[in-house]
Amino acid sequence: MRGYVRTWRAKGVVCIHTASEFSTTDYQRPEKSISGRETIMAGDEESGNQAGSTQAYSRWQSDLDSVSVNTEGQAPRVAGGEGSWQTGVKGIVIKILIIILIFMFGLVIGYVIRREVHKKISSSGGISQDYDEKIAGQLLQEVSVEELEDQLRHFSTAPHLAGMQEVGIMAEEITSQWQSWGLNTTVRSYYALLSYPDLTNPNKVFLMSGDSVTETITPDDAQSARDSTVPPYAAYSKSGMAMGKLVYVNLGRGEDFHFLESQGVNLTGRIAIARLGQVYVGDKVRHAEMAGAAALLLYPDPAQYQPAGADRGWTLPEDGVFRGNVRITYGDPLTPGYPALEGMFRLSESEADLPGILVQPISIADARKVLGILDGTTAPSDWQGMTQQIDQREDNNRQVRVQVNNKLLNKQIKNVIASISGAVEPDRYVVVGNHRDAWTYGGVEPSTGTACLMELTRTVGLLLKKNWRPRRSIIFASWDGGEFGQIGSTEWVEENIKEMGEKAVAYLNLDGAVIGNYSFYAKASPLLQKVVQDASKTVRDPHGVFSVYNEWVEKFPAGPNAQTPKVDLLGAGSDYAAFLLQAGVPSLDLQYTLDPGFNLSFYPVYHTVYDTFYYVKNFIDPDLSYHRAVTQVLGNTLLRLSDSTLLPFSLGGYAMMIEDFTNAAEASYKNKFKQQGLELQFSKVKLAAEGFALAAAVVEENAGKIDLGNPLEVRRVNDKMMQVDRLFLTPGGVLGKPLYKHLLLSPSKNDCLQLEEGVCRYRGKTFPGLFGAMREVESTGNWANVEKQISIISIAIQSATEFLKK
Repeated sequence: MRGYVRTWRAKGVVCIHTASEFSTTDYQRPEKSISGRETIMAGDEESGNQAGSTQAYSRWQSDLDSVSVNTEGQAPRVAGGEGSWQTGVKGIVIKILIIILIFMFGLVIGYVIRREVHKKISSSGGISQDYDEKIAGQLLQEVSVEELEDQLRHFSTAPHLAGMQEVGIMAEEITSQWQSWGLNTTVRSYYALLSYPDLTNPNKVFLMSGDSVTETITPDDAQSARDSTVPPYAAYSKSGMAMGKLVYVNLGRGEDFHFLESQGVNLTGRIAIARLGQVYVGDKVRHAEMAGAAALLLYPDPAQYQPAGADRGWTLPEDGVFRGNVRITYGDPLTPGYPALEGMFRLSESEADLPGILVQPISIADARKVLGILDGTTAPSDWQGMTQQIDQREDNNRQVRVQVNNKLLNKQIKNVIASISGAVEPDRYVVVGNHRDAWTYGGVEPSTGTACLMELTRTVGLLLKKNWRPRRSIIFASWDGGEFGQIGSTEWVEENIKEMGEKAVAYLNLDGAVIGNYSFYAKASPLLQKVVQDASKTVRDPHGVFSVYNEWVEKFPAGPNAQTPKVDLLGAGSDYAAFLLQAGVPSLDLQYTLDPGFNLSFYPVYHTVYDTFYYVKNFIDPDLSYHRAVTQVLGNTLLRLSDSTLLPFSLGGYAMMIEDFTNAAEASYKNKFKQQGLELQFSKVKLAAEGFALAAAVVEENAGKIDLGNPLEVRRVNDKMMQVDRLFLTPGGVLGKPLYKHLLLSPSKNDCLQLEEGVCRYRGKTFPGLFGAMREVESTGNWANVEKQISIISIAIQSATEFLKK
């Protein structure tokens, strides 16, 4: 049975009919859906109630009823005449008594009606609806490992690259399932610039001796040659040919190129080769391009991707080759800052921010051949792995030629969006999303996240059938184009930027939800750190007797002897980027992760053809228990954010982050500030940070005292907390990067400059604008920009403090 909504206009009044039972007490003003499209929602067959049963009906009666008055034969009435009870003192008394009786009767009826309405509102939550542990327990119980396994197997059966037919079919399947579970579901399409290899003219690497080719390498792996997987390539690499001598650049970090420069190694026109890992590939490419290299080859180092003592089935085979996007920005390249809809203005490809050099990934086996031609300067000990040399001797006439034949194509991508209207605050949204497209099969990334998202929507659908509705609206999203730079999520946020900027409570992200089985791990905006910690306390450790929280504290403590787990800050590496960095929506990314002792940024077969369902089942999560735990933590977090009367935000955590950033900046730059006469200027940042901490503490203290039955007071406090991340958005972006507007949480302009446990965390540990300006001053001497960043930071914190005080 399906519900439907039909609207029309009658004499200036909007009329709405639905297929479910008419109710005047449930009148609501009809609201436009987020997507702006007509929606159809499946009904609730089990309970007999149709989803969306709140209706409105208005009718304007334009014609008065015809009244006939006959006065013929009537004698005029005389005041005080005999038989006239309406007149005189007696009549007045009777009228007064009648009025009193009517008034008393009205009071009684009004009281009864009000009591019944109050009962009805109370029984369904109403304005007093709050997070309910019983509801949360039901959701946890419903999460099924069998359902998770079915979803994971299904979504990782075939390659599904964005822009291809398979990922479109998945959109249809997800739409069908979500509708069957009672969710309003729509598909929103965009048209973005994607990059593909030329299947008829594959990319190649040639080893040359003089003018002769001694070895031809066609990057591929055994499995992709047998199926429809695209061959290994670097999306958005420049196409063409380049030839030159080889230079080994270690990890391709900024400091690696600075070291080479200090050693007199000139990369102009050379072919650079770098190890994968620790640094985002887009930064490696940018650094190589800035150094003058003509091309960059990328390979996995066996020391990391084939670690000693690890199960050989878990590690990367010799022929495994990485695929990936090598841009340094996110979203559609031709429509930065606005949605890639049909008919929108687009930059030319030459105007887009795309790499200016050739880039090609190769396997471990092929890297051995290429690195074999190096015979020059000895590399530092921490650079050595598959090679001990940096470059070639002067008399070595061997060269490398790289041929890249990638194509840029405008392709349709499809987001699937489902929504549940909130019972009390329908204009406040909690968004949960995962991108479904993959470079190959995507067994781990993103399909572990897709499986968890699908299971969460199924269990929420079961709660809907039991007549539960969230206090605030919930939006579920299956993004497309995630691997090409979070295109689907970014375009949707850019299309709905005002809506998200004003009304989104939080964004919860799943990418590779289970990349290992070592421990639960989360990255989040400071506002959401405590809520995910609290949620993890309600879920049992998959293979232990305590909670997920207990294991998390043990494996990733917040500090020495800390009793709380570490929650890292977000960067820009997944679909939370546009929500947090453009719209200022507090965001969270969660997963089960691998042992940091491996010094791997990702699992070994990341973005290769070996990333399959088989790999997950045999080497990561055989019984899907870690998938269940992630789904349960995510589900509990969702209920806390969507149902709690007071938003479970941590302003104290936000104040602590600002304090940490301030202390880190002072520790790193105090002497330099003193030399440049900037001590007084920076002291304003310190004072502002202290003021923010005091104001945040007052808001949290007062929030605990408000009358939760007063909807206006609750709304006022919640809206104040919701705005905190938005207060730190700067229109022009941090250091001229317009898509990175968050003054505190944007990645710095010089990413990946320090390691934690051997892994680059993609951001500095202080204010990103100041961090980037201090890095630039080393080469430019531009202290004016440093002073500018200090001023921007101090006034932003002061303004946020004044906002909290009001």
